[in-house]
Amino acid sequence: MIKNLIFDLDGTLIDSSEGVVEAVNHSLRQVGETERPAKEIKAFIGYPLKMMYTHFTQVPFEKLYPYFQEKANHTVISAAKMLPGVENALSKFKRDGYKMAIASTKVRQHIEAIVGKFNWDKIFAIYSGGDEVAKVKPDPAILKLTLKRLNAEVSETLVIGDTINDVLAAKAVPLKVVAVKSPYCDREELLTKQANFIIDSINDLYDLLTNKIDLKK
Repeated sequence: MIKNLIFDLDGTLIDSSEGVVEAVNHSLRQVGETERPAKEIKAFIGYPLKMMYTHFTQVPFEKLYPYFQEKANHTVISAAKMLPGVENALSKFKRDGYKMAIASTKVRQHIEAIVGKFNWDKIFAIYSGGDEVAKVKPDPAILKLTLKRLNAEVSETLVIGDTINDVLAAKAVPLKVVAVKSPYCDREELLTKQANFIIDSINDLYDLLTNKIDLKK
């Protein structure tokens, strides 16, 4: 019996990719590096920023990160858009009594601002950010922290994400995980990493939770 839902943020509930692109390119400009195409940057959304920068520059991450945060504090929040179907799905889950949480690689400050922007304060009981753990996804630390904050049992909790890192982090706990298709990961990769289910949109999650599809699969 699933009672708790832990959601990833980018690519699962929202799209803030344009704001991330702007912040990354701002940081590169500040250290004299060449801007990168949006497509290249978006391919790393859901992965640690530190890893992404190694593909673009040899400048130390510690020098780039303050510039990223300086810009991201404005651009990521302003660019954030709720993905289609999310508002309707979340209201159904809330109505049906699920406890919901967010576990994201975004820093907690940004998660709080996004929760406020969309008036999700009464939807999400808990949220955890990447700056609250020593290692971000695919490490399971952020999911373990969120489980603790929810006071939730593993057997009663489902993770919903959109990338390989979400699947790997959930499996490492271990938690059941549903992958939502997004621009940041393809279906074959998600199948390879053994997501329990892959759905086309967040609306399809409701069918799983109302037993139209067997969660024991």
